[in-house]
Amino acid sequence: MAFRMVKAFFVFVIFLCFQLPIFAQLRFDTLGWRAPVDIPIFLSGNYCELREGHFHAGIDIKTQGTEGFKVYAVNEGYISRIKIASGGYGKSLYITHPDGYTSVYAHLKEFNIQLEKYIRAIQYQRESFEVDVYPKMGELPVTKGDIIALTGNSGSSGGPHLHFEIRETANSVPMNGLFLGYDIKDNLAPDMDYLYVYPQDANSWVNRKNGSHFYDLKKVNGRYKISQGDTLQAFGSIGLGLKVDDLLNESTNRCGVYWIKTFVNDTLYFHEQFDGVSFAESRYVNSLMDYKESIEKKRKLYKLFIDPNNKLSVYKKEVNRGIIELRAYGVSKITIQAVDAYFNKSELTFYLEGNPAKKMQFKGNNSKWIIPWQKSFQLDTTGISISIPKEALYDTLNLEFSIDTSRIAGVYSNTYKIHNPFTPIHEAYEIRLNYDVIAEPFKDKLVVTMVGEKEPIASGGIEKNGMIYAQVRELGTYYLTADTIPPKIIPTGALAKSNELSNAQFIQFKITDNLSGIKKLRGTINGNWVLFQWDPKKDSYKYEMDEFTPKNGTFEVLIEATDERGNRTTFKANCVRNIL
Repeated sequence: MAFRMVKAFFVFVIFLCFQLPIFAQLRFDTLGWRAPVDIPIFLSGNYCELREGHFHAGIDIKTQGTEGFKVYAVNEGYISRIKIASGGYGKSLYITHPDGYTSVYAHLKEFNIQLEKYIRAIQYQRESFEVDVYPKMGELPVTKGDIIALTGNSGSSGGPHLHFEIRETANSVPMNGLFLGYDIKDNLAPDMDYLYVYPQDANSWVNRKNGSHFYDLKKVNGRYKISQGDTLQAFGSIGLGLKVDDLLNESTNRCGVYWIKTFVNDTLYFHEQFDGVSFAESRYVNSLMDYKESIEKKRKLYKLFIDPNNKLSVYKKEVNRGIIELRAYGVSKITIQAVDAYFNKSELTFYLEGNPAKKMQFKGNNSKWIIPWQKSFQLDTTGISISIPKEALYDTLNLEFSIDTSRIAGVYSNTYKIHNPFTPIHEAYEIRLNYDVIAEPFKDKLVVTMVGEKEPIASGGIEKNGMIYAQVRELGTYYLTADTIPPKIIPTGALAKSNELSNAQFIQFKITDNLSGIKKLRGTINGNWVLFQWDPKKDSYKYEMDEFTPKNGTFEVLIEATDERGNRTTFKANCVRNIL
C-alpha cells in the first residue's frame, strides 16, 4: 500500500514537470510592491497591447480624467533615471530596486520637490528642457511609499493617466505588470469579434477567393461560433487571425489578451503568450498583427501564424509556423482559445473542409520585382534609387512600383509609388530622389515627403551630389517638396492681451510649423535662458515664472524657433512686472 502511494506521488510529480512549462507564467505578487497610486486602479491599457510599431510596455492606470494624483515609490530603491522629453514618455522616473527589477513611471506632471530641484538645476546648467539623467546608486534613495511625483499627461500621452512598468533591471526587458497582484477587477472573458482566414499562396483559397476573408463571430451558450455556419470551405495552405480584446470590469477600454492557442483536431498547434518582450524585438508587432487592417480599418487583430522573418520570442509552440495544410476532402476541427491575465477564457470552435472542386477567383500578380525577405534589393530607375537591406521585410514582397511624371505647384520631382503603406517593413531603407533644376537655388530646403492619410508627412532628407537622400521606415508614395516657411510664434494667455504681467503666473506661446517640423526652440529673458516647457501635441511653449523672472521693471522676452530645414523666426516683447 505504501509502495503504491509513493509510486503515485512520483507519477504526479512527473506529470507536473511536463505540464508546468506549458502553463507556467511569471508572477510578481511575491515582490511586495505596493500600488503606485492610492486611487482605485482601472486600466485604459494593459501589457503587450498591439500598437503600430511597438507593443505597449506597461499598464495605463486611469486618473479620473485629470492630473495631479500622488505617485508613490512601489518599493525601496534609488532613482536610477530621470528623463524629460517633449514626446514619448514625457516626464518619467525610473527606480531600481534591490529585488532585481526596475519600476517606471511615465507621463508625469511634475516630480516631488527634491527631484524638481535636482532636475531643474541640470536643465538650467545644460540650457535644455529635454534631459536624460542617470543618478548614481545612493544619490537619490527612496523608501517604499515615498511620494515621488504627480500624475500627468506629458509626452505622447493621449490623455491624463499613469503609465507604469516593471522591467528586469539586468536587461531592461518590460514584464507583465498585471501579475503584480494589484487590486484590478476582471472577471470578464475576452471578446472575440472576427475570424480572419488567409490563403498563403496562389494554390490556396477560402470562400472561392484567393484573398483573405473575415467572418463575424457570435457567442452562443458561452462559446463563440462563426455566424455564417460552423464549416468553412477552403483548400491549401491557410493562416488564421483573430480580432479579440480583453475586457475589464467597469471600463469601456479594449485591451490585449495574455495568450492565444490554436488546436487542430484537439492537438495544440500554435501558442503565443505575452510575458516579456524586449524593446529590441517590439517592432515585430507589425508582423504579429494584421498591419493592413490596423492602418486601414483601425482593427487590431492577432495573426495566428508566423511570417518567415518574424523573430518574436512570444511563440511558445508552433507547427508549420501555424499554417494549416488542408487537403482534398479532409475536415479539420479548429479550436481557438484566448485567455487574459486573470485567466478568464473564451473559445471558438469551427471546421475547415478541404474542397478543391470549388471555383475560385484569383487575381494574378504582375509585379516586375519580387523581393525575397532574406535578400537586399536595389532599384535604380528614372529619378530615383531605392536600397532595401536584407531581412528588412517580414515576407517575400511582390513590389508594386510606378512613376507619375506630372507636376503640381510646390512639387519638385516625380512622384513615386513604392508599394503601399499597408505593408509593414521592419528596417529603414534608403531612397534617393533627383530634384528639378528649378529647385537648385533652394535645394537645402527640399524635403522627402510621403503622401499621408490626411496630410503630407515630412520624412527629412539631405542633399548630396544632386540628389536628396532619406532613410524611411514606411512603404508608400513619395515626392520632393520645399519647406521655405519659418515657424509661427503666437503669444497666448496673459501676454496675448497685454505686456503687463504682474498678475501672470506664466508666459506661453503657440508654436507651429507647416511641414518639416520644429527642430529647436530657445526662450530667454534679458538674454538669459529660462525653462520653457515644450508640448508639441498642444503646440505649447510655456514658462512658469520662477526665481529668474524679474520682479520689478521692464524685461525682454525673446523666443527663437527653427524648423528642420533651418527656417527661423523670432518673437520679441518688452514686458512689465511689478511685484511688491
